[in-house]
Amino acid sequence: MTRDARTMAGLTLLELMVTLAVVVVTVTIAVPSFQGVVERTRTATVYHQLTASLMLARSAAVTRREPVAVCPSADGVRCRKDLVWEDGWIVFPDPLRNGQPADPADVLRRADPIGGGLQVRTSRGRPLVRYLPNGKASGSNLSLRVCRGEDQLLARVVVNNIGRTRTERVTGSAAC
Repeated sequence: MTRDARTMAGLTLLELMVTLAVVVVTVTIAVPSFQGVVERTRTATVYHQLTASLMLARSAAVTRREPVAVCPSADGVRCRKDLVWEDGWIVFPDPLRNGQPADPADVLRRADPIGGGLQVRTSRGRPLVRYLPNGKASGSNLSLRVCRGEDQLLARVVVNNIGRTRTERVTGSAAC
């Protein structure tokens, strides 16, 4: 049972080398583009999560007829007093306006840390957002900045005094 050389199937070493070279060039071109897509997706996910939490808080304030707050939280139970939000945040009823949940069971929503090298910072002097029973956000306008490190602003989530939330995707090289 001998095989004829013309009926044998397979690849030569040269064909394999050319195929490997094409794969390497394709991966070299595609990986940086893919990293950009991943970063844009992470950024969009973060500002959508922030917006959803803020809308939940506003809706809860109106339906419960009591103030509801959103604040940064590292442990998912207590509010932080600084401007760092990337470790997570919580939504909770705040009827006494003391800026902390009365009980861990009162927390309506816990957001996990965002990771991916992204940071979220808030406006100076506004460590939390408090919605009143009429849906307004008490205090001055608040801006939550989504950044890559300290040097590149990627997006903003802005809450005005009326309680309306809007997002801005930043293009260019604005500092955070």
